[in-house]
Amino acid sequence: MTNYHISEAKKDWLDFALKVLMENGPEQLKIQSLCDKKGVSKGSFYHHFASRSDFIEQLMEYWYQSMTINFIQQANQAATPIERLEKLDKVIASHNTEAELHIRAWALRTPNIKVHLEKIDQQRIAYLTECYLGLGLEEQAAADHAMMAYANFLGMQQIHPAPDPEDVLRITALGMKSLLSHKQD
Repeated sequence: MTNYHISEAKKDWLDFALKVLMENGPEQLKIQSLCDKKGVSKGSFYHHFASRSDFIEQLMEYWYQSMTINFIQQANQAATPIERLEKLDKVIASHNTEAELHIRAWALRTPNIKVHLEKIDQQRIAYLTECYLGLGLEEQAAADHAMMAYANFLGMQQIHPAPDPEDVLRITALGMKSLLSHKQD
């Protein structure tokens, strides 16, 4: 995995931008609007970002690193594929993933955001596939189960009101038990 490091000040800007995205939508991710909402000058923005497009690229990289790579690194601390999948579920359930919905909606209207989502989705599905291969599934079955598990994750984000983390973990475990019992047949 990568060694991704950013300053606390830049992290503060990016976390702030994600909050603005969730509360006000992507149209508010303009330099002047962000500076007004944050109560700072444009100089503060330009201290961290060369331009708005640089800012958007860094925002998406930050999202990728924190909500994909970081989650995978945490899951990889577990010893076995099943433990890694369980750990991944717990890591996801312990974080606020609401921005994911807003980023996906933004990608419907903005092609360069869609490119970032493609990278994120491919990385996540590849990781799940690797875990399922480690459980002994054939390559196509592992890829199919990875896609199904990922679609379940994305679909659960669409439910309103959002399921409690305990419910998400229980339902995810049910899917895993079903997979493992089917594999043993």
